[in-house]
Amino acid sequence: MTNDSNAIQTSPKKNVIIISGLAGSGKTIAIHALEDLGYYCIDNLPAVLLQSFADSIVENTLKASHIALALDSRDTDNPVTFEKIYPLLLNSCNLTVLFFKATSDVIMRRFRETRRQHPLSKANPLLNLHDIIALDEKTLEPIFHLANRTIDSTHLSSQNLKKFIYNQFSITGKQGHLLLNIVSFGFKHGTPSDLDTYFDVRCFKNPHYEPEIKHLTGLTKEIKDYVFSDPNVDLFINKVTNLINFFYPLYLDEGKHYFSLGIGCTGGKHRSVAIAEELASIFRKQIPLVTIEHRNIDKD
Repeated sequence: MTNDSNAIQTSPKKNVIIISGLAGSGKTIAIHALEDLGYYCIDNLPAVLLQSFADSIVENTLKASHIALALDSRDTDNPVTFEKIYPLLLNSCNLTVLFFKATSDVIMRRFRETRRQHPLSKANPLLNLHDIIALDEKTLEPIFHLANRTIDSTHLSSQNLKKFIYNQFSITGKQGHLLLNIVSFGFKHGTPSDLDTYFDVRCFKNPHYEPEIKHLTGLTKEIKDYVFSDPNVDLFINKVTNLINFFYPLYLDEGKHYFSLGIGCTGGKHRSVAIAEELASIFRKQIPLVTIEHRNIDKD
């Protein structure tokens, strides 16, 4: 008979997500989504309490098994202090560090649209919004360099960001999904820099040379019918669909969570729009998270 009275009972490692990033880039949406999923969420813990937080994880004094902690630059000591406790957390729990970012233009637009003041504005009243965003980014650099996932929310709506969090961090352990973002654009306005890959559809029939319909966009039936009267367009759609369906499970296995597919024509108003809409319609029947964006549809 064996004596188990001295056997050491170990608790499963806690799952800890650190949420950080630029103000206006989606941190608040993410922490609320994690709270919806059942995470024990702590928002903006002061730097002086970070060591105590780490100790509670090591000593297993927090009852919750899934914990999310949001850190920002309002306490300027947070990034450096987190850098110090990072090794301790890394060895004591299943740690994920998410860093949210977006372009300065988009962050400025979001603050102006919501008429909210940037959280660093009070402490830096002489700085304009652009410089405050740069200060925010500089302050958070230590956390950014430790992040194992960086999420660029520049082209993500609030709803799609929530869906992304729900699917990637479900406590139930269900497989996540890849968000497929389909972007139409015009080459004469420049190729977007944030695409994972793109296809040039300038080889297909161009409605621009048809005076009676050239003023319409690819969102109309007239333009779509004209574009798809070219038999090569259907062949192209089939090939792209097969290609993305082939890559989708491979990207998931690799840990990719966002894929931006560009469709480009000359002006971004006719062919690319109609084809992007058709691809989105097809993929929405196969992939849970599909968004579409027409970058240049309103440009001349």
